[in-house]
Amino acid sequence: MLIINETSPVLTSEKIILRRPDETDICELKELFDHPLDETKARAMLQSSEQSWREGKEYILGVIAKDDGKLKGIIEMYGCEDGHLLIGYRTMPAMRHRGYASEAVYVLVHHLIQNGIHTVYAAVQEHNEYSQALLRHNGFEQIEKKDGRILFAYYRNPGQREEKDFGETMKVIYLAAGCFWGSEKAFKLLDGVVDTMTGYANGTISNPRYEDVCRGNTGFRETVRIVYDPAIVSLETIMKAYFLCIDPTVANRQGNDIGSQYQTGVYYTDEQDAKLLKDIFEEEKKKYDRFFVELEPLKNFYTAEEYHQNYLGKNPWGYCHITKTEFDAVKALNKKQ
Repeated sequence: MLIINETSPVLTSEKIILRRPDETDICELKELFDHPLDETKARAMLQSSEQSWREGKEYILGVIAKDDGKLKGIIEMYGCEDGHLLIGYRTMPAMRHRGYASEAVYVLVHHLIQNGIHTVYAAVQEHNEYSQALLRHNGFEQIEKKDGRILFAYYRNPGQREEKDFGETMKVIYLAAGCFWGSEKAFKLLDGVVDTMTGYANGTISNPRYEDVCRGNTGFRETVRIVYDPAIVSLETIMKAYFLCIDPTVANRQGNDIGSQYQTGVYYTDEQDAKLLKDIFEEEKKKYDRFFVELEPLKNFYTAEEYHQNYLGKNPWGYCHITKTEFDAVKALNKKQ
């Protein structure tokens, strides 16, 4: 496989190194499975990996932690054909839920996509909710469920949600209010809001995935695009709802969510809205000693993955930093229109 170097290390990030396992990893290979291997079986596994690599059947890379240089798991590649590739991963039981698998998937998949692979597949057991969440957070989409397994795919060029034509009378505003799951639900409560879409706004790269945004180095904010009918709901009312749902005194945080993707902000596309928004912001600033909400023109907006759309509508018990008190206060604004 020409897209993977045979030397060591192969790929690196701030957290891990991906390289072929060798004799130095025997102790960790023995602990890779739920039932530990003896040294003979661990060495046989290493030899089998080397043979598969030489024969082009399977390519296994060790996931090495940069902090201690120890193997924490493996990530595998199978069947590279016509730009398609299947991957699998396994983390040592004692090292699970520490981010090594997610980091390995992120690093490897981005390398593959940048080097000619256009679709990467991964299959997990239907009961393995952790691995399903890991794949979704890395931009994989569920495409099939069969025989107790779920097949996911990561596409080099994911399709964007089809844009609707709302007509010339509708207006649009983009609001970042922390985790977009809860803020989308809140804005849907307003009469006159005709469409919402979660996405990523005002960042520095093209076509970001959720995992790109979560890494905190792209400048993107979790944002809700709101299309509304100004004959039914005013921008002033939408902004009242917005400030009901956020804490403007903190930067890069809302509720328990911490990170630059949770920075609050209002992003406009209509210069006629700019003066009104600035006046609203000036009034809001008078209420607080500290104020960290951004107000900027919209630079870019990319649709979030499908599972993020109307998330709390599909998962009513999902996490939300906005409480019932705020939701009720937003609904009450309808009576004041």
